Amino acid sequence: MPVPNVVITLTGTDPWENLAAEELLWRDLKGLGLLLYRNAPSLILGRHQNPWREVRWKEVGRRGLPLLRRSTGGGTVWHDEGNLNFSFLWGQTNYRRDALQNFVAETLRSRGFPVVVGEKGDLLLEVTKGTEGTTRRKISGHAYAFRGGRVLHHATLLCQARLDDLRSVLGTTGELVEWVGTPSRPMPVANLGWEPAEAVQSLTEAFIQREKAVSVTPWDALELSEAEWHEKKRQFRDRLSSPEWTWDLTPPFRWQGRVKEGSGSFRVEEGLVREGPTSKDEGKYFFSGDFFEYLPNRSSEFTKKGQEVP
Repeated sequence: MPVPNVVITLTGTDPWENLAAEELLWRDLKGLGLLLYRNAPSLILGRHQNPWREVRWKEVGRRGLPLLRRSTGGGTVWHDEGNLNFSFLWGQTNYRRDALQNFVAETLRSRGFPVVVGEKGDLLLEVTKGTEGTTRRKISGHAYAFRGGRVLHHATLLCQARLDDLRSVLGTTGELVEWVGTPSRPMPVANLGWEPAEAVQSLTEAFIQREKAVSVTPWDALELSEAEWHEKKRQFRDRLSSPEWTWDLTPPFRWQGRVKEGSGSFRVEEGLVREGPTSKDEGKYFFSGDFFEYLPNRSSEFTKKGQEVP
């Protein structure tokens, strides 16, 4: 009997829970799947990104926003309840990036939105601005990764997102003098002005028609009991929320900014300060300010190991 293709909609907005569910489905789902979910306000780093390159710590700390790192590459993304996440869970042999992006674009156009697919696969909304004519604004970026013959291709769709919040928290803290990794590619963005629930319904109906899919719970998709589903998901959540995953995977970099006695720079690798300037105070230099302004999930440990540099 062939494995059915499925549509799964997650109802919770906990970002760690939803990313963990996505990882578990990526690993264990056998057929083709479309996963839909929304997160509470949060920032999601790409797999190879540097958080000091991508976010403004003061704003992140002031708002108490969680920072997560995902398994796919690409840029940092602002999530909130007005930004719909859609994930295609696919077999590697029949994966075609452009086909999936075109499917979403065609669905949006059928609902009256003038959407085109950009050169890099982003979804762009054509916006008319009076005498300025028509311009294009990004409404969806995407990222993908391969593992065990399966593909995770996911993206966000700006329906009614808080764009002012997005702009205020994405940016750079201090100055990265030397760094490696994947930078984000900022582009002008816009909302569709569409209720997220309507977007969920439209994508669900289109996917069911295209792939002869059925709408199921995540545990039914994997032929698990609900208790088994939550236990397996917990293992992924533990990894995604660990400091080793969030911080230690940051590519090596040298940062320059405010310190206690002026300014200076230091090198960070595997989540720890490895090299920094010295002062007359017994050969030690105490850093404060921008770099340690806000370190979600790891503030005390990172500061204890890294703030006092021999």
